[in-house]
Amino acid sequence: MFKKWLELGLSKGISDLEIFATQSRSLKLSLYKGKLDQNVLSDVSSVSIRGIYDGKLSRVHFENLSDDNAASYLDALIENAKALTVKEPAIIYEGSKSYPEVDDELFDFASVPMIDKIELIKTLESKILENEFVSQVQSTIYQESYSKTVLVNSKGLNLERENTFAYCYSIGVFQKDDDIKTAAEIKIAKKFSDFNALELAEKTIKTGVSKLGGKSIKSGSYPVVFKNEMFSDVLSGYLSVFTGESAYRDLSQLKGKVGEEIAVPELNLIDDPLTDLALFKTPFDDEGVACAKKYLIENGVFKGFMHNLKTAAIFNEEPTGHAFRGSIGPTNIYVEPSNISFDEMIKDIKEGVFITDLVGLHAGVNAVSGEFSAQAGGFKIKDGKIDHPIKMIVVSGNFFKMIKAIKSFDNELEFSTSSIGSPNVYIESLMIGGE
Repeated sequence: MFKKWLELGLSKGISDLEIFATQSRSLKLSLYKGKLDQNVLSDVSSVSIRGIYDGKLSRVHFENLSDDNAASYLDALIENAKALTVKEPAIIYEGSKSYPEVDDELFDFASVPMIDKIELIKTLESKILENEFVSQVQSTIYQESYSKTVLVNSKGLNLERENTFAYCYSIGVFQKDDDIKTAAEIKIAKKFSDFNALELAEKTIKTGVSKLGGKSIKSGSYPVVFKNEMFSDVLSGYLSVFTGESAYRDLSQLKGKVGEEIAVPELNLIDDPLTDLALFKTPFDDEGVACAKKYLIENGVFKGFMHNLKTAAIFNEEPTGHAFRGSIGPTNIYVEPSNISFDEMIKDIKEGVFITDLVGLHAGVNAVSGEFSAQAGGFKIKDGKIDHPIKMIVVSGNFFKMIKAIKSFDNELEFSTSSIGSPNVYIESLMIGGE
């Protein structure tokens, strides 16, 4: 079928043509008060075709690929190209010299009996409800996903990649007197046997109970330690400044700073599509460029932007394999951890803040200026130890200044569901708004 589409497109005067097809299947189960309130099975196929017509690159996206609608979609691509007035590089990629082999487990979650999946979330919910401080469980979720991508083009490129995973979590509501908090610990798994409802319930309870009894603190400048997940959240708000697209549109402070020191020498920010530390491995991007390990920041020095084919051509550089879902972004990006423990990292902090929750962060992020502000919660650090929970605070600062004020990292690297990883990170000083 793909061959027929390519031949038809070329016969219509499209000089180069690419077909990007995806198939995704997912199952979502939701439990509330011991009863299943959602059982959603999804099976979706979609196709995106890109073609160069009269020197301009055009795209058409649709569902379901068949020979019956080939001509109409190719005609639509041509009409879109005729309407374009922008002058930007138009490239269909001929392929990289080689592609990495992905040694990844593709567990078939669909082979697990439905009753086992339901029993997993029933056990998780019931064990959390056994705790004396739990007033209710808002919802308990199990979701599994499979995806396959096929990329072919008129230059002979023919690539495939697959991925499968599942995750599970429960949102517990914890209450002590008038203090109410929610907590959820998510478990992401590459095979079903990785799930342990009792362990996940214990982690959720420990997190929820630890938040109760929080107090505010006086406003001021404090040493701040971001929990690994929270620093990943902060980092996610600024990933766009590392892209060639932002540099091209003058929306990145890093433009013109390749080779300059922009952070403390201890900071290494790495994107590694094949790392065993993360859950997912990606051999090529959505334009067919081979993915490879890349330092965005090495020993504090900015090493260069993430590029797709267009921005690489604009900056006269090689594409970096970072074209995904119509934009530019990383595969598995993470802050390199150190070899010291969390306790060692905070032992010299006399009075500081350990941030474990951020609310409304992305609404308070300005990627261009670097400024950020968000409601936060966590714990007071006193004399090198975690002391008591704190609440009703606001943390604010500037990302570009903050990465120059990093004191240290610990060894607790964790990846988020969005494939962003970080250890716990100790910042010399940030403003905390409290009492």
